[in-house]
Amino acid sequence: MIGNLIKALVVSASLSLLFASVAYAQRITVNDGVFTAAQAAAGESVYDESCRTCHDMGFYAGIWEFWQGKPLLDFWFVIVAEMPTDNPGVLSDAEYTDIVAYILSQRGYPAGDTLLDRQNGLDNIDIVAP
Repeated sequence: MIGNLIKALVVSASLSLLFASVAYAQRITVNDGVFTAAQAAAGESVYDESCRTCHDMGFYAGIWEFWQGKPLLDFWFVIVAEMPTDNPGVLSDAEYTDIVAYILSQRGYPAGDTLLDRQNGLDNIDIVAP
């Protein structure tokens, strides 16, 4: 009886560790190539038209530490909710996402093979130092 209980506890603990490691493995960081170079280039064009007059890239140096350890989705939502200041939310989701890709590229994060997609996984991407 005690042997079966110990076996059940070992199996339960093993499964818990397995599921925890799978959940942990699904989280990635902005260092993992979460946007494409083409997306960042498209973001540069939108940034130049909609953002640059108020925010040069030096702006992000002053606030980037605040974002460390937070999901990229939070950063995206703040930009959508507050920018441009005279008409927040005026851009499309894709344009805001391209802007985020451009900001990441300018902050020194690597491009990858996967498009950054607001509808798919931004909440699983953590902002960390480059």
